[in-house]
Amino acid sequence: MRGRPNLYINYKKETAILSTNTQKIWFVFMIVFSIAMVFIATDYWILLLTTAFLIAVASWGLNIVSGFAGQISLAHGVFVGIGTYTGAVLGGVATDYVVGYELDMIIWLPLSGLFASLLGLLIAPIAVRLKGLNLGLVTLALVFIGSHLFSNLKTFTGGAGLGRKTAKVVLFGFQFDDGFNIGNVILEKNQLLYLFSLLVCILCGLGVKNITRSKTGRAYSAIRDRDIAAEAIGINLFKFKSSAFALSSFYAGIAGSLLFTVSGGVEPGTFNLLYSITFVAIVIIGGVGTVLGPLFGALFFSLLPGTIQTVIHSLENFGQGFALSSGQIERVIFGLFIIIFLIFEPRGLWGIWFRLRNYFKAWPFSY
Repeated sequence: MRGRPNLYINYKKETAILSTNTQKIWFVFMIVFSIAMVFIATDYWILLLTTAFLIAVASWGLNIVSGFAGQISLAHGVFVGIGTYTGAVLGGVATDYVVGYELDMIIWLPLSGLFASLLGLLIAPIAVRLKGLNLGLVTLALVFIGSHLFSNLKTFTGGAGLGRKTAKVVLFGFQFDDGFNIGNVILEKNQLLYLFSLLVCILCGLGVKNITRSKTGRAYSAIRDRDIAAEAIGINLFKFKSSAFALSSFYAGIAGSLLFTVSGGVEPGTFNLLYSITFVAIVIIGGVGTVLGPLFGALFFSLLPGTIQTVIHSLENFGQGFALSSGQIERVIFGLFIIIFLIFEPRGLWGIWFRLRNYFKAWPFSY
């Protein structure tokens, strides 16, 4: 028993976050590779990767409530917007039109998540009484309510068509705008924001993985599979459905408070129905109910524009043009992938990776 690899002898070891040496090696390798991208990639790809990390955090939030707990939510973009404007108000600069308190990131970042989670708890009583299409319609109504509030609360959001600047990225008095020098190594704002977003993404990803192996995660799975049976065996539906929406909103708020610091500004019209549906599509493409799925989906969604631009630029050098613009091509490809994965691969990109991993893990006896 002692000398046999990958043989679990207790439940605690089997449910560990990184249960095998191979997983630990790959985890360290991916962190080192991600850090090395700061010095390899151009500013354009750095911005895309930063966006991907933060979208992954928001997608993990939706995956908690929909993938793990089985509750339909079409208002996830609204909670991202709540986190965005909470951070913008607490950490932004005041003008004649909007309020701002210029607080440190150590204050406005967690408060953005907490405020979003408190608002997420407001729909908890509804989530207990409704499910399926009815719950989806209620969350759909929240999208229109949120859009109306974002457009008319001009003191906080700047108003429709105008918007406002996001929070200043200042951590313990250190301003990311000033950059950072270590000897001959110079890190600019975009690179520092990339590294910080990578850290947030890793911590949030480990948090989601920890949820799946906890009592709470097992309760979510029971509610998702059969909520009546879950209640019959003693699972408190109100407690766990409420916590699912609260955790989902917290992740959305954290991601939203940082997501638009990449561009420096945000407009209320961003948080519309299409924005919320985008997160649903990301989770579907990545893999519903999995830990790595939302990360795969976020990387696919965020890096797709850059990949299309690169392909179009390469083909134009050979004298070939396209009837569609890059944005139109991006939307067509993204829509096609949603249809393809729903029909042929319900487990998304994670399902493809899972089969490839098992194939090479069992090679040469892969049959």
